[in-house]
Amino acid sequence: MQQFFVDMKSRLLLSFLALLLLTLSCRENLKEGNVSIKIRHSVNGRLLVTDTLCYVNEAGNPFMVTEIQWFLSDIALQDNLGHWHAVRHQNATDVATEDIFYVDTNIEESQTLISESLPSGHYQALRFTFGLDEAHNQTGLFMNPPESNMFWPEPLGGGYHYMKLNGRFADPTGNLVPLNIHLGIGQDATGFIQNYFGVTKPVDFTLEEGTNDVFLTMVIDNWFRSPNVYDFNIYGPAIMQNQEAQALLKENGHDVFQISVP
Repeated sequence: MQQFFVDMKSRLLLSFLALLLLTLSCRENLKEGNVSIKIRHSVNGRLLVTDTLCYVNEAGNPFMVTEIQWFLSDIALQDNLGHWHAVRHQNATDVATEDIFYVDTNIEESQTLISESLPSGHYQALRFTFGLDEAHNQTGLFMNPPESNMFWPEPLGGGYHYMKLNGRFADPTGNLVPLNIHLGIGQDATGFIQNYFGVTKPVDFTLEEGTNDVFLTMVIDNWFRSPNVYDFNIYGPAIMQNQEAQALLKENGHDVFQISVP
């Protein structure tokens, strides 16, 4: 009987060691990599040229862009099994903002978003929120510039701009007029209106060990094209308190973003 218990203990020990070795082996086979999302801005199929009156929108308004600042948040990648993996800042130290990314055409380093480690493998979709949802868009979330400079006035709903697209356009007399496409919380007779929106795009790439590049392009001219032809002369140079204009631009946002993988 004693020998029986000895044999059982030996078998249990061998089984435990085998399971431990299998677990360690599986862990060694789990590989990870980082995603480097490179942000680009284009007009008419070419990379944006700032400070030059060289563009004409769908309504026939000549315009130029001087700068663009905007937020995207809640980025995630979908694997082949349909599981979504959150894309967060590499080495993020602030949990409240680890899934919010600020992009600024005046700050080169802001135009590359490097994620923390993600499981290697094939991915089939990328999604994100343009702007900030109600959970994120809280006054005081950002204490320092440049993000803090994106504040949205409290009487207009508080929180932060989703985007500042600044420039100039030529009015019917040929005079250059300031162009401030500032998107954020809107309001009408019923109260405040959330104008952020979700974007989901198919991708086809395999994430490997190391850093993997994905290009996200904002097609600026599509803001003003479809389904609404957006005329600067009608909606004027500033739209922060113009929910009609905000709503039109939100609808036009359906095809503003393009994804590509080298």
